[in-house]
Parts: sequence; structure tokens; C-alpha cells
Amino acid sequence: MVADTHPEQPALTPGSSRKTAQQPPPQAVMGLLNYITETSLDEDYAQVSEQRRRSGEVTPRRRPGTVGMAVLAVFGVLVATAAVQTSRNADQSASSRASLVSQVNARADVLDRQRTTAQELQREITALGDAQLAATTEGRSLESRLNRLGVLTGATAARGPGVRVVVDDAPGAKSPKFMVQAPDLQKLANGLWTVGAEAIAVNGQRLTSLSAIRDAGSAITVNYVSLRPPYTVSAIGNPKRMGADLLDTSGGQTWATLQSFGLKFDVNTEDNMLLPAAKRVAFRYAHEPERRP
Repeated sequence: MVADTHPEQPALTPGSSRKTAQQPPPQAVMGLLNYITETSLDEDYAQVSEQRRRSGEVTPRRRPGTVGMAVLAVFGVLVATAAVQTSRNADQSASSRASLVSQVNARADVLDRQRTTAQELQREITALGDAQLAATTEGRSLESRLNRLGVLTGATAARGPGVRVVVDDAPGAKSPKFMVQAPDLQKLANGLWTVGAEAIAVNGQRLTSLSAIRDAGSAITVNYVSLRPPYTVSAIGNPKRMGADLLDTSGGQTWATLQSFGLKFDVNTEDNMLLPAAKRVAFRYAHEPERRP
């Protein structure tokens, strides 16, 4: 026979329960660190509060002491001092600004008077020079030559008959293919020079040997001035032959082709046009050409 080594288990009756182990402590369930964080301060405060309640101790309300009052007084003095200093600085800034505005206005008045004086002196010099040139036959010949050179170089305004050419983009143009480009204006100007133009201006900008017609972003610049369409090219010369001869030049043929893309190209003769003088160019460097022996 084999002996039963297992101890006899007590019988369980209905409604009774049996605990095989004790319930785990809270720190084991929620974690030691979380338990300390959640309960340590609360238990301490609760314990101190309970002790005070039992002993009947009442926590007195503290009133601000002498040190606190002194700190508040010093802070008030600092705030008042800063406000006074800010007000003084504002007054000084306003006074300085008014003084600067007064000086600028005074200098502007002086500059205006000096410009007026310079213009009057320039007119006197021009009148004296014209009188000297008109006094002799040689002077009149020289004056005629100077006027001729002034028109050709763009140094003086030019007046006379000629042709006026108006060019523009195609209606509703969105692509550069249907818009006037700087090379198109260059070819048109060169064609007018070829047929005998004495002076040319594009939208009032006089062309000289130093002029540049180029694309700059979305605009065309002439003499570094941005222009907008339509572009009016005025040329002084023989109006009877310039318009017809222009179509035989490469520039005229280019514009005849551009017309098929919808670009505008109108040529009209004018009996009298006035083209302004070009802006004077300041040369920064000059040297005497080398002489060959």
C-alpha cells in the first residue's frame, strides 16, 4: 500500500473563502517610484494637519515686515525714476528731430537758390557764345557745324519732318513669341538709320552711339530707362522715302514677319517732330591717343 503523502485539505463550505496568500501592498501594484511620488507629500501634509488639529494650533497670518515695505518703497522709487528719465529722453529726441528737420529745410533752400543761379549763369554763357559765333562769318560756319554735330550725336534737341513708327504686342499676348523684344526694336532702329534717319528716339529716349536697347526682366530698357508698350519710334529725316525704304531693310522685313504673329506695326509720316536731347554722359577716364612716329 502506498501512503498518501498529501495533507488532507480542509473542506470548504458554501459562502466561505480561502486565501492562499496575502494581498500585495500598494507599492507592489503601482510601482515604488509612482507610489512615493503620489503619496509621500500628501501623507506628510495630512500628518502635520492632523497634529495641528488635535493640538488646536492656529497658523497665524504673516504681515509684511519692515524689509518688505522697504523693498516696495525702493521699487516704487526706481519706477518713478525710470518714468522721469524716459520723459526727458523723449523731449530731447523730439527737440533733436525738430532741429534736424530745420537744418534740412534750410539746406534745401540754399541748394534751390544755387541751382537757380547756375541755370541763369548757363543761359548767360550760352547767349554770349551764340553772340560771339554770330559776329563773324567763321563763327557762323562753326555754329552751323556744332548744331549739325549736336543733332547727330544727340547732344542737342532735334526738330524736323520724319516718320513715326508705333509697335506693340499682339492682343492678349502671353508668350514672348507674341511680344515686342529688345532685338526687335534694335533691328527697327538700325533699319531707320540705314534709310537716312538723322535722329531717333524711342518713347522719348534719344538714341546715341552710347545707347543700349536691351531686355531687363519683363521690360525693355533704352538708355537704362524702363519702357512699356506701345513703343513709339520717332525718326527725323526725309518722310517721302524713309517709310517706303524701311520695308526693304532687314529690320523692316523682320517686322513684316512679326505682323503675321499679330504684333502691331504702323508707320506714319510727320511734318514736324521735336526729339529731346539725350542725357549727358560723364566720362570718368580719358587719355591722349598714342602718336606714331
